[in-house]
Amino acid sequence: MRPLTFGVLCSVGPARRPADAPSALGHGNGVQRLDREIEAGIDLASAADLVAALRRLGHRAKPLPVDEDLDLTLRQSDVDACLLALHGRRGGTGDVQALLTVRGIPFVGPGSGAVALAFDKVRARQMLAYHNLPVLPAVALGAELKASERALALLGWPCVVKPRRGAHGLGVAALDSLDAVPTAIERALDVDDQIVLERAGTGTEIQVALLGDRVLGSIEVVGRTPTCSGDLVCPPRLTRGRLDGIHNLARRAVAALGLHEGLSRVDLLVSDRHNEVVLEVEPVPSLAKDGVVARIGVAAGLSYEALVSSLVDRLILRVPESRSEHAPMLQ
Repeated sequence: MRPLTFGVLCSVGPARRPADAPSALGHGNGVQRLDREIEAGIDLASAADLVAALRRLGHRAKPLPVDEDLDLTLRQSDVDACLLALHGRRGGTGDVQALLTVRGIPFVGPGSGAVALAFDKVRARQMLAYHNLPVLPAVALGAELKASERALALLGWPCVVKPRRGAHGLGVAALDSLDAVPTAIERALDVDDQIVLERAGTGTEIQVALLGDRVLGSIEVVGRTPTCSGDLVCPPRLTRGRLDGIHNLARRAVAALGLHEGLSRVDLLVSDRHNEVVLEVEPVPSLAKDGVVARIGVAAGLSYEALVSSLVDRLILRVPESRSEHAPMLQ
């Protein structure tokens, strides 16, 4: 296996605010700043783990910031290929993948169109339903909030409000009373200019990790709330037959959304009545060493380095010899 020079793309958080600036814990721009800091922190942790793993595998690697100068950075860089440590809006819109395609730089993961489709909760839900996959009833709303009570009446009670394009649980809130609706919608609109009102489901959350269309394994989320990420149990406390059915749903979901390359994660809700529901499909899940996908890999007998190797090994044949034969070693 010839060594390659990898660029690991990661978010750049907002500039550090002055000591006398207003706190980031308010609404509006302050909340958006805090959200970007959360996303950047997750991405930077994932990027550090990926760079270290790639170097241990004998490759050259360095983090590359995803900012307004990314195109210039890519044209001036000597990288042969890229991995994306972009697990929020920066990686979910598909813009970075499109730019890499235009520049002719191979990268790990699905193309821009498939990523953008999966990251859009409305379009993804429509596509999943078209392929006869079970999803929860939902209504999409714009910045006009007058329709919120009508949407709640149509969906039933309780509901969950989510940004249409969001990750990491930012802007997600359970609505236990009508009084909570305006504040929850306002918070979701800080993340995205459109929101989704979704009927609240009951049951056990199962997250399935896939490499292409191959299931790596799954994990059970216990005790999750809007303010608590919950505990993880791997493997899930379900029968083998039940898990096989859930894994089959996950394979069908990634196939419906065209996620044929790289890692993806399918989140499902499993009830005692054996009524599984696809909550969402994450096209660019966290690749941090202590993340869900890595933990599933370890439970399946796949070390973190082996997981990263399985990603880049698929990429090596797509990298022309001319891109890497004179690449210098990066420290």
